[in-house]
Amino acid sequence: MNARVDALRRLMSLYGSIEEMHSVELRRTMAAVQEAEQAMEAEEKSARSSTMLGRDALMAGDRMEWAAARTQREIAEWKQERLRQVRLERERFSEEARLKYRASRLRSEQMQHVVQEAATEIAIKAGRQTQAALDDRFLARRRWTDTREELRVRDG
Repeated sequence: MNARVDALRRLMSLYGSIEEMHSVELRRTMAAVQEAEQAMEAEEKSARSSTMLGRDALMAGDRMEWAAARTQREIAEWKQERLRQVRLERERFSEEARLKYRASRLRSEQMQHVVQEAATEIAIKAGRQTQAALDDRFLARRRWTDTREELRVRDG
């Protein structure tokens, strides 16, 4: 029976490793989403900066500088849009990783429960066997003592 528990423990360890692998994947995908959000914020800041430069150039009457600032703003907006798509894709991957992690965590917890149940069952069975052996020993000693008493009474 211990071989069964040992095999279940090895299997539980495997499930734990799979859970850890899915946890690492989830953290990686969440970091990728955060990276995309930070890049979007940087492009938003760049677009605002270009808008401010464009206003300053327009007020100074520098059409060349204004056109360059406008182009920079349009590029920043285009990059922001592309980054939104990247973020959405990464969020989808992150959600898939989250579902895989939850499923593997559930399987791992279920396996832990199975191992605990098997170990408890073995402990109970061993306790019963020990108690049965103690009971047999007690009864054997009692019979021996009773038989000895009967012989004394008959002989004596």
